[in-house]
Amino acid sequence: MRYNWLFLLAVFTAAQGVILTPSVDYLFLGGQWADVPKFPGDVGLYKLSFYLADKHIDVSIALYGCRGVSAEPLRVPSAGPGVFEAVVKVRAEALGISAGCNVLFKSKYLEKSGSLREGMERIEYVDITVPNYPSPQVAAEGDLYLGVKGRVKLRVFDVYHYNGTVEISAAGAKLYGPWRAAGDLGNLTVEVVAAPMDFNAALVVNVRARDALGREVLVTRQIPLEVRPRPTPIVVKRTEWARAGAYNPVGFYIKYPIPVNGTVYLLDSSARLENGEAEIWATVYVPSGGITIPLVIQLDTGAADRFEVFLPAYPIASPLLKISAEPAVLTAGDANRVSLRIEYPGVFEGQVSVSGGAVLGPTPLTFTASDRAVLNLTIIPNPGLVTFEVVVVTPSGNSERRALTLLATQKTPFEISAEPLEVPAGGREVVRISIRPLVNISEALVTFYPASGAVFPQTSVRIYGAAHIDLPLEVPADVLGNVAVGYRISYTLASGISGEYAGTLYLVATQRPALALEASITPERLTAGSPFYLNVRLYNSGGVEARDVRLNVSGPVKVVRAPSPIGSVPPQNSRDALFTLIADQPGEQEVRVEATYWDRLGRRYTAEKVVKIFVNESATPTRPVAANPNENSTPMVYTVLALIAVGVVIVILGVRRHVKRSS
Repeated sequence: MRYNWLFLLAVFTAAQGVILTPSVDYLFLGGQWADVPKFPGDVGLYKLSFYLADKHIDVSIALYGCRGVSAEPLRVPSAGPGVFEAVVKVRAEALGISAGCNVLFKSKYLEKSGSLREGMERIEYVDITVPNYPSPQVAAEGDLYLGVKGRVKLRVFDVYHYNGTVEISAAGAKLYGPWRAAGDLGNLTVEVVAAPMDFNAALVVNVRARDALGREVLVTRQIPLEVRPRPTPIVVKRTEWARAGAYNPVGFYIKYPIPVNGTVYLLDSSARLENGEAEIWATVYVPSGGITIPLVIQLDTGAADRFEVFLPAYPIASPLLKISAEPAVLTAGDANRVSLRIEYPGVFEGQVSVSGGAVLGPTPLTFTASDRAVLNLTIIPNPGLVTFEVVVVTPSGNSERRALTLLATQKTPFEISAEPLEVPAGGREVVRISIRPLVNISEALVTFYPASGAVFPQTSVRIYGAAHIDLPLEVPADVLGNVAVGYRISYTLASGISGEYAGTLYLVATQRPALALEASITPERLTAGSPFYLNVRLYNSGGVEARDVRLNVSGPVKVVRAPSPIGSVPPQNSRDALFTLIADQPGEQEVRVEATYWDRLGRRYTAEKVVKIFVNESATPTRPVAANPNENSTPMVYTVLALIAVGVVIVILGVRRHVKRSS
C-alpha cells in the first residue's frame, strides 16, 4: 500500500513538471534599427531581440556574412531569462541597400535549476535594410542686380523622394513673397523674389524632414547669389541752359535699362519712377555762371543712385525791373532790418515773398508805387541764403518777376570763454566762465553740466546780458588732457523769437606737484637749552616739479640755523633740509614743519608735518675753573703717550741689535 502511494506521487510530480516547464527555451525575435546611419561609411545602432527561458552566462553575439554591412561583435556577461535585446554597432558602406546576415548567438554557460551547464550556440538569419537618410542639396538659378528685385529659382533635390518643408531667409538681401514651401524634397522647385543689397548676398535655406525612424532632421544650406552691378540710368536734361540771376524751370528724363520702380527727388520736387522711366521738373534760381543740381533716385528696395548735373547759365538783357537791398550780408539767427529798393517805370503793384528766413510782419508783402518803392522788412534768416522774390504788375496787365539772393552768415549767438584754461588733476579749481551775447537777447537760461573729466553739480543761471559765472570744478587725479564742460543756452531774442544753443568748453587737466614730508630728530634725548637737529625730507609724488619750495618751523623752539633755499623738487624725487634748533622749555612739545610751494601756473600748495619731542631739564653746570685743567690736560696726556711709545720702539730696536751681535 505504501509503495502504491509513492508511485502515484511520482507520476503526479512528473506530470506537473511536464505541464509547467515551457516548451520553448530559446527564440530569435528578429532585429530593427535603433539609430540609422546618416551617410555612407557611417555607423548606426541595430537592435537584435532574443527570448531566453534561462539565464545565459558569458554571451557573445556577432553578425557575419553580410554584403555592404559590417558589425562589431558584442559581448555581455549574462543574458536572460526573458527577452534580451542586444544593440550592435553596424557600419553601412552605402545607404538604401539590403543585406542578408547570419546572427551568431553563443553562450559559455547555461544556468538552469540552480546549476551551471554548458552553454549553447545558435545561428540565425536576418535581412538588414539600410534606409536612406535625408541629405537634401540646394541650388539657385538666376542672376540679380544690386538693389533691384529679381526672381531666383531655388531647387531642392536628393537621391530619393520624401516629404518635408523648406524655410528660406536671406543674408545681405531683402526677401519678398513666400518664404516657406512644402513638398517632395527629392525634386522641389521654389521661386524666390529677392533684392540683393550686397555683392556677398546669399539665401539661407532650412530643410526639415524625417528619417526612417520618424525623427526630425534639420539641414541648413547657404547659397550665394549671383549679383551684378546695377546698371547706370540715362539722365537727359530737358533744359540745356538757364537765364542767369533768375528762376528757371529745370527738367530731367530718367531711363533705366531694366524695369525698376521708385521715386526721383529734385530739390523740393519728386516724381514716381515706373518701370524704369520718370520725368521730373522743378523751379530753380540760377546764379550767374551756372548751378550744380543734385538728383536722387530712390528705388523701392531702399537702394539709391545720386547724380549731380551742371546747368550752365547765360546773362539776358537787363529787365525793366531792378531790385537792390541793404545790407548785402545778413546775420543768421538775429533780427535784421533790410531796406529793399524796387524800381520799375510807371505805376505798378508789387508783391514781395521771402524764403530762407522768418519775416516779422505780414507775408507776402503787397504794395503800390510809381517808378520806385522802398520797403523796410525785419527778418530773422536761417544760415545760408535768403531770397526775395518780387513780382510787379502794371495796370495794362504786363508783369515781370525778379529775385534777389542775400547771404546769411552763421553767427554764434554767444561768445563763451573760461579762465583759467588749465585745471589741476586731483584737485579743485574755481573756473570763471564769461558769457557775452553776440545777438540782441532779452533773456537767456544757461545750464552747465559735466561732459567728460570734470565733476560738479549741474548749474543753471538766468542772464539778461553779459555775465560771469564762477564754476567750482573737481578733476579726478587719473584724468589728464581734455576736460569737457557742456552747456545749453535757451534764449529769447529782443524780437521775441526763441532759440537754443549748445556747445562744449574744453579745459586742460594738468598734473600737480604733491610734496610729502618726513622729519627726524637728532639726538633722540633732548636737553633744554642744548641744540638739536631736525632733518626734513621732502618727496614729490606728483607728476610735475614743485617750484620755489619754502620751509618754516613753528613751535616752542628757536631756529639757530636754517637750511639753504631748496628751490624746486623734480617729480618722483626728494630733497633734504637740516634745521638746527634749541628748545628752552622742558617737557613734551610739538614742532610743526610747513612747506609752501607753487606749480608752473602759479598755484600755491602747502604740506605740513607735526613732530613730537620730549625735552629734558638741563644738567647742573660745572665750574669754569675745573673745566680749564681738564681741557688743558687732554693734549698733555696725548704728548706723554707719544713719548712712551717712542721709548718702547727704541728699546725693542736695541734688544734686537744686541741679539745679533751675541750670535
